[in-house]
Amino acid sequence: MILLVMGVTGSGKTTVARSLAARLGWVFLEADDFHPPGNKAKMHRGVPLDDQDRIPWLDAIHAELLRQNATGHHVVLACSALKADYRYRLSRGLEASVVYLKGSYELVDKRLRQRTGHFAGEAILADQFAVLEEPREAIVLDVAKPPEALVAQILSHLSAPQGGSPFEKQLLAKLRWRLMPFLFLLYVVAYLDRINVGFAALQMKDQLGFSDTVYGLGAGIFFAGYFLFQVPSNMVLQRVGARPWIALLMVLWGVISSSMFLIHSPNSFYLLRFLLGAAEAGFVPGVIYYLRRWFPPAARGGVLALFMTAGPVSGIIGGPISGALLDWQGLAALAGWQKMFLLEGIPAILLGIVAYHYLPERPEDTHWLRAEERTWLAQNLAAPKPTVARTSSRARGLWFASPLLWGFALIDFGLNTCTYGVTMWLPSVLKSLTGMSNLLLGVLSMVPNLVAVLLMVLVAAHSDRTVERRWHIALSAFCGALALLAAGYSSAVSITLAAFSIALAASSSMFGPFWALVTAALPEAAAAGGIALVNAVGNLGGGFGPFWIGRLRDLTGSYRAGLVTVAMLMFLAGAFTLVLEGPRARSESP
Repeated sequence: MILLVMGVTGSGKTTVARSLAARLGWVFLEADDFHPPGNKAKMHRGVPLDDQDRIPWLDAIHAELLRQNATGHHVVLACSALKADYRYRLSRGLEASVVYLKGSYELVDKRLRQRTGHFAGEAILADQFAVLEEPREAIVLDVAKPPEALVAQILSHLSAPQGGSPFEKQLLAKLRWRLMPFLFLLYVVAYLDRINVGFAALQMKDQLGFSDTVYGLGAGIFFAGYFLFQVPSNMVLQRVGARPWIALLMVLWGVISSSMFLIHSPNSFYLLRFLLGAAEAGFVPGVIYYLRRWFPPAARGGVLALFMTAGPVSGIIGGPISGALLDWQGLAALAGWQKMFLLEGIPAILLGIVAYHYLPERPEDTHWLRAEERTWLAQNLAAPKPTVARTSSRARGLWFASPLLWGFALIDFGLNTCTYGVTMWLPSVLKSLTGMSNLLLGVLSMVPNLVAVLLMVLVAAHSDRTVERRWHIALSAFCGALALLAAGYSSAVSITLAAFSIALAASSSMFGPFWALVTAALPEAAAAGGIALVNAVGNLGGGFGPFWIGRLRDLTGSYRAGLVTVAMLMFLAGAFTLVLEGPRARSESP
């Protein structure tokens, strides 16, 4: 399948096509990369091309499209393709659809004048409008809209599975009901084993003589293991398969989590939390990799969003359970926090064993899919194999030196600092204000997580519906910052609980729009490494938040300084979102 994104120079077809290819998982081709040196020299002198210049260029592109098609790759091509004959030359012998980015001469001319050093002058632009033959059958879009909106419109016009035939809808519904509840349960257990240390702190700190700094460092050092072992774990996963690796990781981290009842010193605390992070590092990427084998690209966004809501849901479920285990009188030889660790690690072990036998590796391994359903999935899950796709020259070079990339990393750092800072310290803060029993604290801690789940879904849905990302991220960050300030300066239980609820909901609500913005903004050549870098740096915020709040409480005797620091990071995350040059503002040569 070839999707041709066409329009005159300055219409933004490269930006739209690159983002579209990333969303679909297709190969991106930039037509300008196929121009011979003579054509490029001519254009840079401001001289329009004629048919003698364009025909060999179009034939070269067509040859590459045939090659990609022969190897089973789908392609998004950014090409001016001004005449009907040009489009015929590009698509002959191929299944192709056309997207036409349409705009007035005045609008496109204004855009080009704003681009520093662009080769297209008035002569070239006037020539292109003069020879332009608008397509009769195409998806016609207004170039005045932002790139994110154009991409969303194109995706809605394509034959997406969720908007397809009844057969497709029924098949995807079957997959969701068969796979997602179980995977959701696995993530709830994983997240609970990650954050239950927040409840353990209610007893463990006093009984073992841990300072707030020791506790904060132990809670946060989980993310050092998570950071260091994510890539190695993913490399092993690709060798052995997602299903056995996910099962093995669950058993491993369940054993480590249960072993935390043996903690007796700061070093043993640090070691077991680090090992827990190392074991969990491959779980979420492993599930994402697994879901790629079951759901077509256009259906994955909603599936992944559903999966990620397991984080706050685990707080809703785990809070009362953890509080009850702390107060439980059974197993009297053990302290409450030891019972909690010992018993809450067991579900991961049992579910890991179940996962190995319950989860099929691929659709062809199932007995509950009909033959025609397996065939449909085999056809629609076919994704391009990793290739060195042609990209514009601006995508080459030191991608990791991009200010845009590091800006995104800092935003994700602030997001995770807030999320885990609130999660790990919420029980202790509430305990210091109320003095209520651990069970009641567990019930009370459900409130922020309930609010987070509701707003996370609502904000993500509104962002998708309006195809707007920046302000959804920024306003969430600003609300979170204000809420943290209120929590830091309040001594009333109701205000503190409301403030923590808003802060946790704000950071959770940023997740969906943030990753939608990142994947749309990064060029293809930098996407794989860029996303990994943003995610890795961002997760370090999950270690910094708990440690820094604990450290400043030891120094000041109050949670206020730590919460104010996290509030500042959230505010900066919102500000960075608005000022970073992303797909809305960045110019790409069409």
